[in-house]
Amino acid sequence: MADPESISRDFVHLHVHTDYSMLDGCSRIDRLMQRACDMTMRAVAITDHGNLFGLFDFWSEAKSRSKGEVKLKPLLGCELYLVWDHALTDKPDRREHKYYHMGVLARSFKGYQNLTKLVSDAHVRGLHYKPRTDVEQLAKHAEGLIGFSGCLQGVIPQALLRGDYEAARKACGRFIEIFGRENFVIELMDHGLEEQKRIIPDLLKLAGEFQLRVVATNDVHYVDAGDNVAHDAMLCIQTGARLADERRMRYDAKEFYLKSQAEMLRVFGEVPEAITNTVAIAEMCDVQLPVGQNNYPVYVFSEGVKPKAGKKIDAILDGYERLKNGLALAAGKKGDFAIAEDKRAPMRPNGTYLLEQVKAGLKERYGVDYDDPKAWADEQVPGPGRTSPAELCRRVDYEMGVIAGTGFVDYFLIVWDFIDWARRQDIPVGPGRGSGAGSIVAYCLKITDIDPIRFGLLFERFLNPERVSAPDFDIDFCMRRRDQVVDYVRRKYGADRVANIITFGTFGAKMVVRDLARIRDLPFIETNRLAKLVPDDINISLDDALKKSNELREEVNVNPQAASIIETGRVIEGMVRNSGKHACGMIIADRPLTDIIPVTMQEGDLTTQYAKDPVEKLGLLKMDFLGLKTLTVIDDAQKLVRKHRGKPDFDIEKVGFDDAATFALLNEAKTIGVFQLESGGMQSLCRQFGISVIDEIVALIALYRPGPMQFIPDYIKGKKDANHVKYAHPLLEKVAKETYGILVYQEQVMEAARVIAGYTLGGADMLRRAMGKKIREEMEKQRDIFVAGAKATNDIDKKKAEEIFATLEKFAEYGFNKSHSAAYAILSYRTAYLKANFPVEFMSAILTSEQGNADKLAEFVAEVEALGMRMLGPDVNQSDTDFTPVAKDNAIRFGLGAIKGVGEMAARAIVAEREKAGPFKDFGDFVGRMGEADLNARTLDCLARAGAFDFTGENRRHLVDSIESVRRHFSTERKERERGQGSLFDLLGAEDAGAARPSDLILRKSEPMPKLEMLNNEKQLLGFYLSGHPLADYHGLDEAVATFATTPDRIELDRKERHTVRICGILGGLEKKISKKDNRPWCLFTVASRNVTIPVSMFSEAFEAALTLRDGDQPLLADGAHVMVDARLSYREERGEWNISAHGVHPLRGAPALIKKILFALKPGPEAGPFMEKLVAHTRKVDGPTIVQVGFLQPDGRVLVAEAARGMTTRFDPATYGAFARDPACAGVQIDAAAPAQPPQRKFGPRG
Repeated sequence: MADPESISRDFVHLHVHTDYSMLDGCSRIDRLMQRACDMTMRAVAITDHGNLFGLFDFWSEAKSRSKGEVKLKPLLGCELYLVWDHALTDKPDRREHKYYHMGVLARSFKGYQNLTKLVSDAHVRGLHYKPRTDVEQLAKHAEGLIGFSGCLQGVIPQALLRGDYEAARKACGRFIEIFGRENFVIELMDHGLEEQKRIIPDLLKLAGEFQLRVVATNDVHYVDAGDNVAHDAMLCIQTGARLADERRMRYDAKEFYLKSQAEMLRVFGEVPEAITNTVAIAEMCDVQLPVGQNNYPVYVFSEGVKPKAGKKIDAILDGYERLKNGLALAAGKKGDFAIAEDKRAPMRPNGTYLLEQVKAGLKERYGVDYDDPKAWADEQVPGPGRTSPAELCRRVDYEMGVIAGTGFVDYFLIVWDFIDWARRQDIPVGPGRGSGAGSIVAYCLKITDIDPIRFGLLFERFLNPERVSAPDFDIDFCMRRRDQVVDYVRRKYGADRVANIITFGTFGAKMVVRDLARIRDLPFIETNRLAKLVPDDINISLDDALKKSNELREEVNVNPQAASIIETGRVIEGMVRNSGKHACGMIIADRPLTDIIPVTMQEGDLTTQYAKDPVEKLGLLKMDFLGLKTLTVIDDAQKLVRKHRGKPDFDIEKVGFDDAATFALLNEAKTIGVFQLESGGMQSLCRQFGISVIDEIVALIALYRPGPMQFIPDYIKGKKDANHVKYAHPLLEKVAKETYGILVYQEQVMEAARVIAGYTLGGADMLRRAMGKKIREEMEKQRDIFVAGAKATNDIDKKKAEEIFATLEKFAEYGFNKSHSAAYAILSYRTAYLKANFPVEFMSAILTSEQGNADKLAEFVAEVEALGMRMLGPDVNQSDTDFTPVAKDNAIRFGLGAIKGVGEMAARAIVAEREKAGPFKDFGDFVGRMGEADLNARTLDCLARAGAFDFTGENRRHLVDSIESVRRHFSTERKERERGQGSLFDLLGAEDAGAARPSDLILRKSEPMPKLEMLNNEKQLLGFYLSGHPLADYHGLDEAVATFATTPDRIELDRKERHTVRICGILGGLEKKISKKDNRPWCLFTVASRNVTIPVSMFSEAFEAALTLRDGDQPLLADGAHVMVDARLSYREERGEWNISAHGVHPLRGAPALIKKILFALKPGPEAGPFMEKLVAHTRKVDGPTIVQVGFLQPDGRVLVAEAARGMTTRFDPATYGAFARDPACAGVQIDAAAPAQPPQRKFGPRG
């Protein structure tokens, strides 16, 4: 029962900020609504600062709580930023810029539309520090709105604060002109601030003079009085401040909460009508948002296309009527479904046009003529994975009937149109992913490129006639050209009708603990410790964390600081933190978007102010335009094959799925660069699977996920031994045979329900959904249907039927969408095919796709070398703009455009000149022909240092030193030529014997460029070392003692554990920092091994110790130092990334001391004897702790350790080790190194 003090039936809050006022709003909508209901309020308003981000959620939450006698009306509004003394298009200097606050509420849907237009225009045109509107816009869109005089930052209050009553009068009069007297309200506020109290008499005077209503508001920023602490903390979080900062944003008063009627009366008792008038204002407002209304766009036909209405579409719709009525009768309902003529008429033209496109695709894809009666009579199945022409025609009719009957003809046409446009522009399009691949209509339209018949995909998984929901194609485009497709759609349907979708980030439990600890100035170590006490469960709340974690509960009980953080965090968690733009989501409407929703700008693109779910509920068409780099790689590789292999017609989409070389590559786990199969875990599974058909790639991708991974051993055993395969019932064999008794896919669960219990596929899809969501009531209902159906269809008794149901339930929990997996598998196969058959072209395309990403380039260069190919340096006479395949030499030439500091435009200019006038003869010829307009001195310097002129035989140092003199020479020559001052020899066409030859211009006085400088230049400009490696002198000892050589994004370790590792390589990017907490130094740096560059942080204690260390006469902690770093890996959930923190650093030349044992595996043969003699001589000459063993390689790959060679100890320097490792007798070396040093134990003082 509500507290009598809080009963507020005769007061309504009209000025409320939710957490969507991201800077200072601390009222989470669900808590706000709950409190309003507890106070029995009739209504509550939302008036966030300058945006409508939370409007739909607010409206929806209020509606969901309005049940029975409890009614909570949502009042929809905004606190606008209003420019008063200049136009919206004016953008004055910030020091001169002035904007005011003004609250407005929508009275009607027309008012809501005007509100969306006002706020949208403020975000799109009026953004200048704040999203602003002006008086002209306000007057234009005032219909249906109620205006308020506002808080202290309003136009009228600001005039009164200046003592300018006349200016306040004029403003009041102008607002009355705009809104009308009945729709403009004087707003009173009193939070105990002297300024508010000072202007209340004049506000009342204005109300009396203009006969305006007065209302009391409280400028609500948080829900409960006690939330002021959380509100203050959130101000610090959002502004990057700390609680202890003196100069920061803060609210001095503590009254900005959702007060009760009684509390407001105590403040405004002398103006009681200001309380009751709030209810009158609320009664003026009634906005119903058009949820469920269809605002999908109608397909716009290309110019000159005039669709005709054919009779066939009526026959198809008749078939849909029969389908719906049959389903109704089977469910014991009345079968009276019919599509009326007024519904059919608009379907005919577009439906007929869609059918015509499908018929053309059916003929191209399957060779079946839909209009030929013979096709309808041909029931012969051509072979495995295919079906008869008659069945294909029937399936087209069935799918077309569902598509047309459910109203999605225009949706299919719109998707077909922009995909068709993309294909005609030679923009790579993906095979389609998601359940849409189950549609034969989509396949015939080339929306998808996955044959649903061949892969056994189900249409009902995409569009279920028994449970209609909007279809949703996920479409991949080439990453490089995706935006061209989006721009086409904007042009076709109108820029004001197409927008990106906004996203909102929220405060998670771990994140809020870290934020609150930071603003309290807790040390990072303590902050990290507290955050790690919160369990890693996705979307866990702090309350659930306390229930689940004994350590967190204990910490809160004994640590007041932790208790305070958790208490404050409970208020903030779940609130909106920031906004962003959906990576691929777009919406398209049949009218200007601002008729339905507000819009904003994100990263230069028109973007909705509502998130994905609200825009879909309001009937807008959502599309996902995904950019996929893999498509770019495939397309680039395909073009390289056509150009360099003499295969102008090569088309990867026409390659069959039976290539032996492709499967061999996969089974050898050479999957670096192969879509979805790159990880270490996937490589291991490829070896185990023994892939022989593409269907096994489909299964592999579906199984390699948390949950279904448990079934992988059974799958592999079933493939190798048919006796291991078990079926819950013999009838399930034809359903699960392809996956060896394991129900891998959701589609198999649906088929099993159909086979065992007579489900329709639509009904089976509803069963699958119920099993996946684990809704108890629905599950019990489905169990009864299943058991009854199994009895009626196959005479299966109840016990057995329930066993089968339980089996399906188990697999449905983990089952993967086969359509999705098949789409991924096709891309996996195509990338593997290219790598297996055209490795030089494929790896060239991969390298081009990673230009600018040094770590990825180094990784793929290592793969190039592992495949037995060579990486050739850039060459102005050989390189293209991108990485260039040299198939005849089994090599790849570095692309000119990939050289840092050169860029694509300069690279294209070089290639164009070379193709126009032939190869460059030397450096002077290059400079003379290219000219100053195409290349500056910086570009020449980068080309020279990268080795692009090595073909001249000149040393790179000499070329770098000569750039200015050579450029000056040719610049002077060009100017003289332009002035007509050519020499007599020029006029006679003879050569001037005294003229300087280009080769004479090279300055050769300086010393040649040292090898290390050459390598460092290559690393800087190319992203990796090309002509050698600084670590080569260690002969592999650096890799032998390292325990970690992986970039953070490729780590596959247990995220719940901390891992101590050793990283070996070259230190670089050293960046010293100062801790804000205690002013102590710490640093960031990278360690570059041979193939990857790893980011590392080193905190104060370790950093201060490392500063004293030296390697010879050089500091150890310096760029270019060769180091071994002991570090701790820990996963940071709030950032979703691994952190690598160093606690020790040592010279890399100390690596030999870490070798505990070394085993040389020798090849049997005459070289073994001399090797043993040299090794024994070394152990006798050099003492050391390293145990040395010798073994002999056996035919089966095992190494048999020689007894006579046991017990030797010595020490190796890198050069000596390298000599033994490279000896012809040595087949391989195995090294056991000491474990990395553990970090020192930290001792914490008492918690305060």
